[in-house]
Amino acid sequence: MVDTYTIYLVNKSADTQIFWCFLERPQELVSDPGVYANSSASLAIASNQPGTNFFAVPVQYKVGAGASNNAVGLDVVVTSSVTNNASLKDQWQADYKTIPPQQGPTMRLLGNQAPANSISITSGEFDKAKNENGGWFSNQSFGIQTGAGFIGMSWSPKPQQKRTLTPKLSFYIAIGDYGSNSLADWNTVSTNSIQVNVPTDFQYANATVTYDASGNWSKTPGKPPTMLIAENLDWLRSDEHNQLLALAYLSDGNGQIDYLKSVSWNSSASSDADFTYLTGTITVTTALTAAFAFFVLSNTTFTVNSIVGGTTVNFTYSGSQNVQAIKDMFIVGAKLLFGGGSGQA
Repeated sequence: MVDTYTIYLVNKSADTQIFWCFLERPQELVSDPGVYANSSASLAIASNQPGTNFFAVPVQYKVGAGASNNAVGLDVVVTSSVTNNASLKDQWQADYKTIPPQQGPTMRLLGNQAPANSISITSGEFDKAKNENGGWFSNQSFGIQTGAGFIGMSWSPKPQQKRTLTPKLSFYIAIGDYGSNSLADWNTVSTNSIQVNVPTDFQYANATVTYDASGNWSKTPGKPPTMLIAENLDWLRSDEHNQLLALAYLSDGNGQIDYLKSVSWNSSASSDADFTYLTGTITVTTALTAAFAFFVLSNTTFTVNSIVGGTTVNFTYSGSQNVQAIKDMFIVGAKLLFGGGSGQA
């Protein structure tokens, strides 16, 4: 089973945006207006910011309980004074105290006989009316603790109330004026966001969410393309990749594979610590069929200046590799991929 789902964030809007992550409610809580969205997971991302930005969401549920002088409601900051990791089929009880004095709750694991794929939370016996008349309010929470913060939901528990929750791995990515652990309305969260669902929106536990210049959302399974390129530079530079490129050129009729027969170098080479300019002439074993613009050898591109008689090629190299490294590539029999062809050679 996947341990962590990662949601990569791309901001293509003109401004810095604060992205928030929310966890969708279990179905059992959807119709309860007293259950509020609660998140402290946010990330500020500048316009077209390079680098990698993401929410990493572990599949580790949390149950929590607390009490404070603040009643549970919109825009109220709610945090739990006691939290526990919870597994599917766990049965938890939160024991709240009747005032006086004002005390925080405790929690205990009763067993693991909850329905399959569910977690149950029961509130113990306490005098809720007396507590609230005295300005002491209980809260209860369920969600996931991510590296960026808590994502989940909170509500005001009733005495001896049992909630059986079937977690749903579905997330809302939003931007807006939310506050850390400040309770939010579910309609607001779900309307001004994009929903990302496990498993359909993920590839190998990764998904990418983009907020574009027009204020629209999009999502794609997998990592961002720029990240995939960076992770696969070794492959892109490999002989196997060059062979695939060669096949692509050949299938389009725009390229040709040939083999090095001989090489000679002009005396006009120039090189310093950062740049090399080198010219030379090669012969190939088979007559070239087009006026190619370049050839690739050992993951390095050379510019074709002219082709004489179909088998003689005058070329130029300009780049960061030193002279000797370039010359060492030209071994008799080496495979050359010619591309950018037009007309006859």
